[in-house]
Amino acid sequence: MEMSLPKYDYEEPRPSRVPLINLAARLVTFASLAVTLVVLQTNRATVTTIKGDKFRLTYGNYFHTYKYMFYVSTVGIVYTALQVPFAAFYVIVKRRVFNSDTLLRIEFYCDKFVTLLLGAGVGAAFGATRDLKEYTLNKESSSMHYFDMNFIAATFILLGCLGSTISSIFSSWAFPKGE
Repeated sequence: MEMSLPKYDYEEPRPSRVPLINLAARLVTFASLAVTLVVLQTNRATVTTIKGDKFRLTYGNYFHTYKYMFYVSTVGIVYTALQVPFAAFYVIVKRRVFNSDTLLRIEFYCDKFVTLLLGAGVGAAFGATRDLKEYTLNKESSSMHYFDMNFIAATFILLGCLGSTISSIFSSWAFPKGE
C-alpha cells in the first residue's frame, strides 16, 4: 500500500516588490536631481547686448526661476539623501527602521511637500525657458545654448519629480496601515 501525502493549497507568500521599487524611485530622484544641479552649475553663457555690453549668464545672476530650480533641487536631493538609507534598510531587512505612526506621518508629509516643490520647479523651469528662448533676439547666440541646457536641467528635475511622486505614493500606502 502506497501512502500519499495530503495536498494543501498553500503557496509561499511572494516577497513584496514595494520596498525595492521605492528604493529605485528614491535613487532615480537622487541621480536626476544631482544631474540637474551639475547642469545648472556648469551652464554659462556670455551675452552681448544691443549696446555692445557683455554679461555672463549663470543660474543665479539674472533669472530668479533658475535660482529657484537650483534651490528646490538642493532641498530635494538633501531630503532624498536622508531617505535612501532607510529605503535600503527596508529592502534588506524587510521592515522599517522606525515603525512609529509619528515618523510615518513625517515621511508622508515630507514626501508630499518635496514632490510639490519639485513640481513647482519643473513648471517654472519649463515655462521660463520657453518664454526666454522665444524672445531671444539672436537665435544663433550662446544664450540659445544656455537656454537649451536649461531645458535639459528642467527635464532632469521632471524625472526627479516623477521619482519623488512614486515614493510619495508608497509612503501614502504605508501611512494608513502603519506598515
